[in-house]
Amino acid sequence: MVEPPRPRLGGRGPALLAVAVFTAAVLAFGAGLVLLGVLPSPVPKAANAPAAPIPSPTPGPSKLPQSARFAKQGDCVLNAGTSREPDMILVTCMPDALEVLERLEGTVDIKQCEKITGYRYHYYYDSELGDKFDFVLCLRRRAG
Repeated sequence: MVEPPRPRLGGRGPALLAVAVFTAAVLAFGAGLVLLGVLPSPVPKAANAPAAPIPSPTPGPSKLPQSARFAKQGDCVLNAGTSREPDMILVTCMPDALEVLERLEGTVDIKQCEKITGYRYHYYYDSELGDKFDFVLCLRRRAG
């Protein structure tokens, strides 16, 4: 007895259907990203649409804040972090800013600040690269 031939699976129909479904999924995903604002819209704006506003310069620093790693005596710093995780940055010296009275290199011994006149606050940096990169800043709050 001869078995009848099996029906052939595959062919162009299922392959075209798979490509169409995949393309539709990619387009839907892209449209979702455009709607969420992750991707810019590929459709150009109308000619009569108002142009995007150009930001005007605002007063403030003209460069990114520098880390307190570069602070030296007479500079002022601000804690942009928290008391548990300080992020000290250099700022313009103004009333109530923290002024660096002394910078102690190669140590994290904050007790050395106690001998400095006017000392009230401190900040230290304990480098993972070795003691020669450690430092302590002995600070005071500037008079207001």
